[in-house]
Amino acid sequence: MRGKKSDPAFVTAFIQESAMLGLDNPAAIADRAKKRIAEIDEQIRKVEDLKIERSKLLDVILQFDKPVKDRSEEAKLLTFFQIEYPEICKEICERVKKSPFKLTDKFNLNYNYSIQQLLERKVLAMIGNQLIRGDKFEDYMKFVLREGQ
Repeated sequence: MRGKKSDPAFVTAFIQESAMLGLDNPAAIADRAKKRIAEIDEQIRKVEDLKIERSKLLDVILQFDKPVKDRSEEAKLLTFFQIEYPEICKEICERVKKSPFKLTDKFNLNYNYSIQQLLERKVLAMIGNQLIRGDKFEDYMKFVLREGQ
C-alpha cells in the first residue's frame, strides 16, 4: 500500500502465487500486479457508474412513489369558482335552504342569471316552477361558508 506500511504476508503470498503460475522474474511478477490493478480499477469504475445509476433510479422511484393527493374534492369545487355574482347565489341558496320557492316572482337580470348558473351546476334543481336543493347543494353551501370565513 503506497505511503503506508506494506502487508508482507500479502506480498509473499502474491509472489508465491506468481511463481506457481510460472512467473519467475521480478518484472513478470510486477506486470501481473499491474494487470490486476487495472482489472480492479475497471471494476471500481463500473461500480461507481452503478452507484450513479442507482442514485438516479432512486429519483425515479421518488417521482412515482409520492403519495398522490386526492384532488377529487377540489375538482368538485372547481365549477363553483366560476360562478358569477356569488353573493346573489348565496342569498338564493339560503332562501332555498329554508324552503323551496316558486319562480313566479319577477327578478332582476343578475338574479335570473344566478339561478341559471346554480341550475347548470346542479346546486339547485327545478320541479315544475319550484327551485329545490340540487345534487351539489350541500357541497356548494360548504364552499360558500368556507369562502366567507
